[in-house]
Amino acid sequence: MQNRDHHLLTLKDWSRERIQETIDLALQLKSDLKTKGPSDRLRGQTIGMFFEKPSLRTVTTFQVGIHQLGGEAIMLDPESIGLGKRESIADVSRCLSRWVNAIVVRCFKQELLEKLAEYGSVPVINALTDEFHPCQALAFGQTMVEHFGALRGRTVAFIGDGNNVANSLMILAAKTGMNFTLACPKGFEQPADLVEYASPIFAQNGGSYRVFNDPKEAVRDADILYSDVWVSMGQEEQKDSKQSHFLPFQINDSLLALAPQGCMVTHCLPAHRGEEITDAIMDSPRNLCFEEAENRLHAQKAVMCQLMQATLPR
Repeated sequence: MQNRDHHLLTLKDWSRERIQETIDLALQLKSDLKTKGPSDRLRGQTIGMFFEKPSLRTVTTFQVGIHQLGGEAIMLDPESIGLGKRESIADVSRCLSRWVNAIVVRCFKQELLEKLAEYGSVPVINALTDEFHPCQALAFGQTMVEHFGALRGRTVAFIGDGNNVANSLMILAAKTGMNFTLACPKGFEQPADLVEYASPIFAQNGGSYRVFNDPKEAVRDADILYSDVWVSMGQEEQKDSKQSHFLPFQINDSLLALAPQGCMVTHCLPAHRGEEITDAIMDSPRNLCFEEAENRLHAQKAVMCQLMQATLPR
């Protein structure tokens, strides 16, 4: 396997400097698209896309982004490939590495992603697993810079389950000097080993990590509230049991009123309106989720440019 920072498997593998460089490049690419149009940074490059989970934003933004950079995307059908069934993960990765220049993977198990990176020789990009969603975190970082000017010193309060999005946001916060607050029912916190990993990084970079079981306490000093569905893909059987725990953790007018006046809201989408977030908040000018969705396009382009060592214009 190449060095882990030759891939985007989790933001744990990326330095603070690389994260900031990627966000800066995403901002540049967004500006360039408006002023100069599409580029040829990935001209001649082909990216394979393997998606086990359904997608609107991720599949669209990667395909459109690859096209805008002059590359070509190839969708790899999970049923046809049969990873680990029809053929071993190692053999598939070795073959793909001889045909494509990078592999974008959206799957259930982080282990599958790790194995593709271990046996292949091209960059592997995590487009979502059950454990992490680094592209979403980078798009959030870009959105924060656009709205607040910087990441360091800002406070994000994640209201809901300690899930894959929360995990990646926490790592981003730790490495960029942000404060991260999780508000969740007891028993739905983030993995203890991940918190243990992040704690000294928060301390080193001047940020902080807190957990509240009362969302009202969590929002009092927040710059932005982050929401996600209470039941992630593949966990639908937990819907009834989870809803009873999470009902007090809805982002609504009453909760937002307890936050500072300039506090904003975002959501990784898709949103279950009326559950984790209300219509009034979703349609409010204080909601940045659609700006964040737009920035998925540019953040992921920046990731591909970084990992595929595309030639930047002079």
